Order: sequence, then structure tokens, then C-alpha cells
Amino acid sequence: MPRASVREVIVETAVQEIHKYGFAACSVDTITKAAGVPKGSFYNHFKSKEDLGAEVVRRYATESEWHRSTPGLSPLEQLKARFTTMRDLLVGNEFTRGCLIGNMAAERADHSGIIRTQVAISLGAWSDGIVQAIKEAQAAGEVGAGLDADRLGRFVLNAWEGTLLRAKADKNMQALDDFFTVVFDTILG
Repeated sequence: MPRASVREVIVETAVQEIHKYGFAACSVDTITKAAGVPKGSFYNHFKSKEDLGAEVVRRYATESEWHRSTPGLSPLEQLKARFTTMRDLLVGNEFTRGCLIGNMAAERADHSGIIRTQVAISLGAWSDGIVQAIKEAQAAGEVGAGLDADRLGRFVLNAWEGTLLRAKADKNMQALDDFFTVVFDTILG
């Protein structure tokens, strides 16, 4: 099996470290030490910590558990299953970490154009996926055809990100239960 490149090791480590501790708490030195690579090698692959941060958001968005699908589910069941997977990850981490994309939006959007841009791209792609699932559920007769799928897809993602913040603050299931009840039983049900 080929050995991972130094760049890959840095990115993979940074995803884990930043997700666990936050962007500000992770210095280049902290990340390279955790990755087991010389600090100088960081600058062979990234111009700055901000560039790494944008790559971390991109990587997280493309490789998250969200993309895992369960065969045989209807479009609405598939959408609910994906949110259930993300919920279970949060609960399994004892209501810590949450969504790295949302965390980076909260922490860096006001301070880093490159990270803000990647966060916006990632959130846009994610809400587009939710919109597509809602449209498929509408075509299957699971969701009312009169609902604006585009607006609803954006709303569901926005509600999810807020739900994660509240669940992390409260350290309990209430916000998560509210999300699933309102989104899947009331709005989409």
C-alpha cells in the first residue's frame, strides 16, 4: 500500500484536530506535531494556516458521513437517515464537535475570506443535496408538491446548523428531537 503524502497527512490530521479543538486553538506547530511531520514541510504544501483551513472545510464537506447512503430507502427516508447518522455522531461525541463546516463559519467567516468562501461553497452544495432529496420525495408523493423545495432545503440545513449549536450548548437531545419532529413530522411529513 503506498504511503500517504505529507500533504495528505497534514490535511487529515488538521481535519481531526480542528474539528476537535477549533481553528484558533490549533497552531501550525500543533497540527504538524500531531501529524508527525516537520513544521517546515507545512509551508511546502500550504501558503498559510488559512489555506489549510479552507482545504479542511472542503475535505470535510466531501468526505463526511453525510454522503453515506442506505440502499432501499425512499427519498424522504434516505434524507432522514442521513440526518440521523449526523445526530448519532454528535451524541457519540458527547455533544461536542458538531459540524466542522458550521464551526468554521462561526469561528472564521468574519475573519478569513478564503475560509468564508469555502464554507459558503460547502453549505451551498449540502443544501443543494437536500433540495434534490426533497424534490425526489415530492416526485415520490412523500412530500407535498406545493412546497418550495429550494427554500425548504436551505431552511432545513440552516435549522440543522442551529440545532447543533443548541445541542452542544445544552448537552442533551432536546434540540435534536425538536429538529426531527418539526422537520420530518410537521414540515415534510
